Parts: sequence; C-alpha cells; structure tokens
Amino acid sequence: MQIAMKVYDLQWFTTYGMSYAEAAEQLAADGVTVVMTQNRFDPLPSSGVDQSAYLATYGDRIASYDDLAWVEAVRAAGMEAHQTSATFFDPAALEHFPDARPIDARGELDRGIDWYTGVCPTHDGYLNWKIDRIRAAVDAYRPEAMFLQFTRFPGFWENWTWNPDYEFSDADRFCFCDRCRGLFAEATGFVLPEGDLPTQAQAILSEAPDAWNAWRAQRLKDDIQQIARAMEPVGAPPLTLNTLPFPRADFDGRDVRRTIVAQDLPLLSDTISTFELMTYLQILHRPTSWVRDAVEDVRALVGSDRRIVTTMQVAPLYTDGMHAVRKRPSNVTADDLLEAGTIALESGVDGLVFYHWTDFLEDEAAGGRKRAVLRELARSAA
Repeated sequence: MQIAMKVYDLQWFTTYGMSYAEAAEQLAADGVTVVMTQNRFDPLPSSGVDQSAYLATYGDRIASYDDLAWVEAVRAAGMEAHQTSATFFDPAALEHFPDARPIDARGELDRGIDWYTGVCPTHDGYLNWKIDRIRAAVDAYRPEAMFLQFTRFPGFWENWTWNPDYEFSDADRFCFCDRCRGLFAEATGFVLPEGDLPTQAQAILSEAPDAWNAWRAQRLKDDIQQIARAMEPVGAPPLTLNTLPFPRADFDGRDVRRTIVAQDLPLLSDTISTFELMTYLQILHRPTSWVRDAVEDVRALVGSDRRIVTTMQVAPLYTDGMHAVRKRPSNVTADDLLEAGTIALESGVDGLVFYHWTDFLEDEAAGGRKRAVLRELARSAA
C-alpha cells in the first residue's frame, strides 16, 4: 500500500530549516513510502498555492538547494522518489510556442482562468520540448515512477466543482485550433463545412461528437506513449496519471473526464500503471462519502490490474478572490482528513496521496493533529 506525499515546495528546507536527511526521516516516520517531488530540469509552474512570500524571504538558502541530494536522502530513508511533470500546463512556454495556446469552440484564444492556462496537446513542437525536459529529469534521478500532471485537453475543473449543476458551454470545449480541426478531419474523414472557426466547431460537436471525443482521447494517449518511448533509454519508469476524479454519473451523466478533457481511462489502461484521482473534497465541494463513488467508478473502468490512488486535500483552497462567492468550506479539519482517508481505504484504493507536506507542517506548528491523522491512516493502510 502506497502512502505518498506531494512535496512540491521548499518550505521544509527554508521556513522550517530542515536538512535533507531530517526532512526525509520525518516523512518516513509518519508512514510515508513515496515522495512526489519536482526537479530543476522540468520545474512545476506556479499553480493555486502562492509561494512568493517564502521564495522572496529565503532566496539565499534556496540557491543552495540540491534536488539530487534530496532524492538521495529520500531513498536513504527507505522511500521512493517519484518525479513529476506538468505535461500540458506551462504558461511561460506559451511565449515560445504561441500557437500552442488552445482555442475554444467559440473561436476564442484561451487566456486562462485564475492561474491556469492549458496547452494544446497536438502541438508537436511544444510536446518535443517538454519531452526533452522529462527525459533529462528521468536520466538524472532515475525515479521509481513518473507522475504526469495536467495531461489532458484544457479544462479548469476547479471552476466547475463549486456547483454540481454547472452548465458546460462552448467556453469549456477545447481545442478547435486550425491544427486540431485539420488533424481530426484527416483522421476521421469528417468534412469540415465552409465557414469560420465557430461554424466548423459547431458542426463537429453536433454532427460527430462521438468521433471527436474518441479522436481527442486517442491523441492524448499517443502523446503519453510518445513520452513513455522517450524515457525507455534512460530507465522507462512506470507512469502515474493525474486524472479528474468525477464519476461518469456526475454532472447529469456527462462523463466529463472523457468528454471535456479527453481522459479515457479504459483506453489508457494499457499505458498507465497508476491512476491518481484528485479527490480534493473541499475544492470539489463534495461530502467524504463521494470518495467511494469516485473510486468505484474508476475501478469499474480500469479493472483490478491497474493501481488507483486518491489524493487527500490537507488544507482549504479557493476561498477568496474570484472564488469567494462560491462559498466553499473554509476549513479542512483533522477529522475530515481521517474520514476521507478511511473511506478511500475501505473503497479498495491501492494507496493514498496527500497534498501537501507544508500543510501538515503548518498545522503542526499551530498545534493541530493532522500529522497524527497521517500516521493513523498509514498504520491502517499497512
């Protein structure tokens, strides 16, 4: 049973002043078996957690950080070190690959929502650039697994989850750039009508929705397999895929994981070893019992020979700014964490993942007991 911790920031190294060995030993003592970390070859872009304050305060110490020393300490403490990549999320890269910016069904360029801007998965130049970075990281660190995040057609799922009755619109449907439309027509024989981009997008969505969904899902699989082939000469680690957690029945049975972002889990099950479900219940605005629905749905899709892990959210997010009006819960309690993790284990998952370690450290510093809950869940999983 895997107990994994996402350790993407460096506050353990800066704010809390730990050495590599001290941090690794603390994680191992809490029952963690896998550390999911980032690297200097393919660093993760900033996302929903603002890190500017500690980065500005501890610049000198951060300059001394050695990610290989961290990986070695993790392994010395008896844990695995999994590397990560944000496959189709890299806003800075869009400056270099401007035609990789997705276009929605209205014919509008994606300018992003909050911190998120996706990348079109059919842009070969961007994909080859990303693969070079992934391959360099795998060669340097030889991870026990490679965790692919943001590996989907664009979709800011955090914008849907506050409302179970969210109405999907053409602004949520990607990608209809010239390249995507042309490749789809070539692959399927679909005849694009005369007219502008929105006219052609509506023709695809109304006349060939099943073919469109199948083509996008296959294209995403092709991209993932290209990544896997590129890693073969430098270690060929198994792949873990970050997936949307929504059961097919959610949103009135729209199967949004497949029809909106093109993650077709049965199709991917011969390529992906482990499927990670982002069961971030406070962001999702779902009860803890919903974890069972999410796990059971994926198990029915991929069978028993593929691993399923669920990620537990440790602290609240998306409660202010543009998200304030959505009235998400303002806290994630230790009891919430224990209940969600227990339900996931009872549902037959192959592991728990926690996002993220800094939240445990901050809770402990404030006198909380979430690290005790982590240890309790690790014992239950053993």
